[in-house]
Amino acid sequence: MTHGDGDGWSGCGRRHRHWGRHGAAGLLISAPYQGDRVVLLVRRARWSQHGGRWGPPGGARDSHESAAEAALRETVEECGPLPAVTVHGLLTDDHGGWSYQTFVATAADPAPVRAASLETAQVGWIPAGDVAGLPLHPGFESAWPVLRRALEPVTLIIDAANVMGSRPDGWWRDRATAVTRLRADLVPLAADGLDSLPGDGGDPPLDRWFPDFVLVIEGKARAAGDVPVVGGTRTRPLTRGGTGPVGDDAPDDVPVSP
Repeated sequence: MTHGDGDGWSGCGRRHRHWGRHGAAGLLISAPYQGDRVVLLVRRARWSQHGGRWGPPGGARDSHESAAEAALRETVEECGPLPAVTVHGLLTDDHGGWSYQTFVATAADPAPVRAASLETAQVGWIPAGDVAGLPLHPGFESAWPVLRRALEPVTLIIDAANVMGSRPDGWWRDRATAVTRLRADLVPLAADGLDSLPGDGGDPPLDRWFPDFVLVIEGKARAAGDVPVVGGTRTRPLTRGGTGPVGDDAPDDVPVSP
């Protein structure tokens, strides 16, 4: 298990030839800019496979790496040091025996980047609306319509009172402890991700979603507090608008500001 042992050509069930003996991975980072979103792309050196074309930074996965580790390493190697990013989605292009995994992530702003590899001719933050007009790597070109719609991170807001009310586990005896249990149940979901999102089915068909979970609490459950939890889950006390009652006796139709 050594660095670079994934370099090399590999075949697949579709009889294609791919770079990466153990598969490959990339990182598509977007950031807000002037009311729009920009994405970090690299243009490949002319001598490389699909030279002169644009796509997310990425490359071959080594045998000892996870796909996420490979995507991050390749991005740093090609673009230099990166700002903190948060991964919120995964799209897998599976060719049968070989796959390319694109992690979709966000950064707070488009930090300075540079072409840090001989394989990289140019690096830049490209407005999302301009990407389709570039000469793109074929794999990225086919995936871009899905990835474009998944650039914005997703937040799932969970009403603790409604969820606890459906559980016959004695939550009414100690609501703060019940909320703590519920929050613990969300941690693995935040870490492992979801294969789909609740809703009407109109979301982009990513293979995995890593949303930000917000657990809204009220009344006696407030003793659980506003606590960050590893894995993207946090508990937020309920804040109600107006001057009406707050807590267990408050009417259900009072607006909620999460």
